[in-house]
Amino acid sequence: LSSGINAEYGGETLDDSERTERLVKIKETEERNKARDALLDQVEPKDVLDYGMIPELAGRIPILTTLHSLTKNDLMVIAKDKERGVISQLTDLMSLNNCQLEFTEDALAAIAEMAFCKKTGARALKSIVETTLLEAMFEVPGSDISHVLITSDTVLNGACPVYTRPAEQSNN
Repeated sequence: LSSGINAEYGGETLDDSERTERLVKIKETEERNKARDALLDQVEPKDVLDYGMIPELAGRIPILTTLHSLTKNDLMVIAKDKERGVISQLTDLMSLNNCQLEFTEDALAAIAEMAFCKKTGARALKSIVETTLLEAMFEVPGSDISHVLITSDTVLNGACPVYTRPAEQSNN
């Protein structure tokens, strides 16, 4: 499982310096995207015509709007959305098996970072989370596992989630 996750999102396990370098690149990309988004906010119908759209079609578009690029923080907010976020959907799914699913903040940041690097927007969140939870989705049903903790090590390196069983909870 470890090699599968890493192969899909970069192919290798990152050490601290490589991860720091990747975070710097993410920040630079976010700044470039912000500058590009500011330019796109200024697009007018004349610009669309100059770009090559035929006037008959451009005349049928009464309002022009632009979409801003998602940042790593935007992806974290989307993932954690209480009603429609992928995390809450999978938490609800796990609760059907009387199991609580929990993600550490570092794990959520790693998921958002990986989604940002894929450049496919919020859709990447679901595939990353589902790939991360693949083992747990098979382990939990029909077992006595009552809690699954996903850490950044689980997300980035494919480590096993931390499983808790009722007997372990009463000892804590």
